[in-house]
Amino acid sequence: MESNVLIAFGMTFVVGPVLAALLLRMPPRVWVIALLAVGVVGATFAANWLTSQSQMSPYASLVAMWLAWVLAVSMVGLALRKRIENPRLRRWVTLVTLLATTLPWFGLATAQIISG
Repeated sequence: MESNVLIAFGMTFVVGPVLAALLLRMPPRVWVIALLAVGVVGATFAANWLTSQSQMSPYASLVAMWLAWVLAVSMVGLALRKRIENPRLRRWVTLVTLLATTLPWFGLATAQIISG
Protein backbone atom coordinates (compact mmCIF):
# COMPACT_ATOMS: atom_id res chain seq x y z
CA MET A 1 0.00 0.00 0.00
CA GLU A 2 1.30 3.46 -0.86
CA SER A 3 2.22 5.90 1.90
CA ASN A 4 -0.30 8.45 0.59
CA VAL A 5 -3.09 5.94 1.01
CA LEU A 6 -1.98 5.09 4.55
CA ILE A 7 -1.83 8.77 5.48
CA ALA A 8 -5.32 9.34 4.05
CA PHE A 9 -6.62 6.28 5.90
CA GLY A 10 -5.12 7.45 9.18
CA MET A 11 -6.47 10.96 8.77
CA THR A 12 -9.92 9.71 7.89
CA PHE A 13 -10.33 7.01 10.53
CA VAL A 14 -8.23 8.41 13.39
CA VAL A 15 -7.65 12.15 13.12
CA GLY A 16 -11.15 12.99 11.83
CA PRO A 17 -13.13 11.28 14.60
CA VAL A 18 -10.72 12.53 17.28
CA LEU A 19 -10.99 16.10 15.98
CA ALA A 20 -14.79 15.83 15.84
CA ALA A 21 -14.89 14.40 19.38
CA LEU A 22 -12.82 17.33 20.63
CA LEU A 23 -15.07 19.80 18.82
CA LEU A 24 -18.19 18.16 20.25
CA ARG A 25 -16.82 18.74 23.75
CA MET A 26 -17.05 22.50 23.19
CA PRO A 27 -20.03 24.27 24.73
CA PRO A 28 -23.00 24.23 22.34
CA ARG A 29 -23.23 28.00 22.11
CA VAL A 30 -24.26 29.96 19.06
CA TRP A 31 -20.87 31.64 18.79
CA VAL A 32 -19.10 28.25 18.75
CA ILE A 33 -21.38 27.02 15.97
CA ALA A 34 -20.81 30.28 14.08
CA LEU A 35 -17.05 29.89 14.52
CA LEU A 36 -17.27 26.37 13.08
CA ALA A 37 -19.27 27.74 10.14
CA VAL A 38 -16.54 30.32 9.49
CA GLY A 39 -14.00 27.49 9.65
CA VAL A 40 -15.97 25.51 7.06
CA VAL A 41 -16.10 28.49 4.70
CA GLY A 42 -12.42 29.26 5.28
CA ALA A 43 -11.32 25.69 4.65
CA THR A 44 -13.45 25.55 1.49
CA PHE A 45 -11.92 28.78 0.17
CA ALA A 46 -8.46 27.47 1.06
CA ALA A 47 -9.14 24.26 -0.87
CA ASN A 48 -10.31 26.27 -3.87
CA TRP A 49 -7.24 28.51 -3.72
CA LEU A 50 -4.90 25.52 -3.33
CA THR A 51 -6.51 23.89 -6.36
CA SER A 52 -5.79 26.97 -8.47
CA GLN A 53 -2.10 26.98 -7.50
CA SER A 54 -0.30 24.89 -10.08
CA GLN A 55 2.84 24.35 -7.99
CA MET A 56 0.90 22.98 -5.01
CA SER A 57 0.32 19.29 -4.45
CA PRO A 58 -3.26 18.17 -5.11
CA TYR A 59 -3.19 16.56 -1.68
CA ALA A 60 -3.14 19.98 -0.02
CA SER A 61 -6.54 20.87 -1.44
CA LEU A 62 -7.87 17.43 -0.46
CA VAL A 63 -6.74 18.00 3.12
CA ALA A 64 -8.47 21.39 3.16
CA MET A 65 -11.70 19.86 1.83
CA TRP A 66 -11.43 17.04 4.36
CA LEU A 67 -11.03 19.61 7.14
CA ALA A 68 -14.08 21.50 5.85
CA TRP A 69 -16.05 18.25 5.96
CA VAL A 70 -15.02 17.41 9.52
CA LEU A 71 -15.81 20.95 10.67
CA ALA A 72 -19.21 20.88 8.92
CA VAL A 73 -20.17 17.52 10.41
CA SER A 74 -19.03 18.67 13.85
CA MET A 75 -21.01 21.89 13.48
CA VAL A 76 -24.20 19.99 12.67
CA GLY A 77 -23.56 17.54 15.50
CA LEU A 78 -23.01 20.36 17.96
CA ALA A 79 -26.16 22.14 16.80
CA LEU A 80 -28.19 18.96 17.20
CA ARG A 81 -26.74 18.31 20.63
CA LYS A 82 -27.78 21.83 21.62
CA ARG A 83 -31.39 21.15 20.61
CA ILE A 84 -31.77 17.60 21.95
CA GLU A 85 -32.40 17.15 25.66
CA ASN A 86 -32.56 13.34 25.81
CA PRO A 87 -29.11 11.99 26.86
CA ARG A 88 -29.61 8.78 24.89
CA LEU A 89 -30.35 10.68 21.69
CA ARG A 90 -27.39 12.97 22.34
CA ARG A 91 -25.12 9.90 22.49
CA TRP A 92 -26.54 8.76 19.15
CA VAL A 93 -25.85 12.18 17.65
CA THR A 94 -22.27 11.94 18.90
CA LEU A 95 -21.85 8.46 17.44
CA VAL A 96 -23.32 9.41 14.06
CA THR A 97 -21.16 12.54 13.96
CA LEU A 98 -18.00 10.54 14.62
CA LEU A 99 -18.94 7.96 12.00
CA ALA A 100 -19.82 10.64 9.45
CA THR A 101 -16.29 12.00 9.56
CA THR A 102 -15.10 8.81 7.86
CA LEU A 103 -17.33 9.21 4.78
CA PRO A 104 -14.65 10.96 2.65
CA TRP A 105 -12.62 7.73 2.70
CA PHE A 106 -15.35 5.92 0.81
CA GLY A 107 -15.50 8.71 -1.77
CA LEU A 108 -11.73 8.51 -2.24
CA ALA A 109 -11.84 4.72 -2.51
CA THR A 110 -14.65 4.87 -5.06
CA ALA A 111 -12.81 7.48 -7.14
CA GLN A 112 -9.67 5.35 -7.07
CA ILE A 113 -11.59 2.26 -8.21
CA ILE A 114 -13.28 4.15 -11.03
CA SER A 115 -10.06 5.78 -12.23
CA GLY A 116 -8.32 2.42 -12.33
